[in-house]
Amino acid sequence: MDDLRKQYLEILGLDENCTETEINKKYDYICMRARGDKSIDIDEATKAYNYLLNLNIEEPKPVKPIVEKYRKVWFKHIGTIAIILIIFATVLSVAIPFFTNKEPDLTISYVGPYTSKNNMDIQNYLYDRMPNVENILMETIYATAGGNDTRYKEDSFDASSVEKLSLLLVSGDLEIIVCDDAVYRYILSYNYLQELDELLNEYGIKINDNNIVYGIKPSTGEKVIYGINIQDNELLSEHVYINEEYPMILCISNESANFENVKEAVRLLLTSE
Repeated sequence: MDDLRKQYLEILGLDENCTETEINKKYDYICMRARGDKSIDIDEATKAYNYLLNLNIEEPKPVKPIVEKYRKVWFKHIGTIAIILIIFATVLSVAIPFFTNKEPDLTISYVGPYTSKNNMDIQNYLYDRMPNVENILMETIYATAGGNDTRYKEDSFDASSVEKLSLLLVSGDLEIIVCDDAVYRYILSYNYLQELDELLNEYGIKINDNNIVYGIKPSTGEKVIYGINIQDNELLSEHVYINEEYPMILCISNESANFENVKEAVRLLLTSE
């Protein structure tokens, strides 16, 4: 075993005979822990993960003679080039906010076996009723488990789905989430969902008992509402092409940066006619 592989196995806490599934689960676990433990070097863990799965690794290309010829010129003027780049980067950091879209005021993410229809119905509906919201991000993230018999198991997801979903949860980039039951259970298992009981009571929203999705609150063991089946909600369900075999569950990330907007949007979406 080469030294680099040995080093990366030690970083992830794995042995030499580990499987690809074990590597994926260990990396996902480290991503979760890094959220609350700033001492974890997630960059090193990512390098180790990519190396062990042979991701993004390219053979070094030989240096061409023409590159070697001008290398001395490059090093001679590297100081001047660095100053120019710093000035350029400073100018860009000031100018870019004026020419690009600002951070979204509200994010609605469809996560599961969905394909977007690319319509604007939900955005238009919310823009008309939320005058202070200027930028709604609608996104569709394809993630699903392999087969009905494994649909509730974390390791039934492909590695790329787990990695992307984990990082979005850790970073707080997911706010309103519409997902299937497999994704819902995966997110719930890491305690990233907001309880909905208080929100429903605050706005007096009545939900059919058959559409309420419960979960167990880790700290108390009590039964609380974490999701709502919205497959019968035409506005929400018509945004994507769906497989009617899977329920569509609306839930809210407890890491949301725009919680007041999220609450108002959920109220409007659940009471839409």
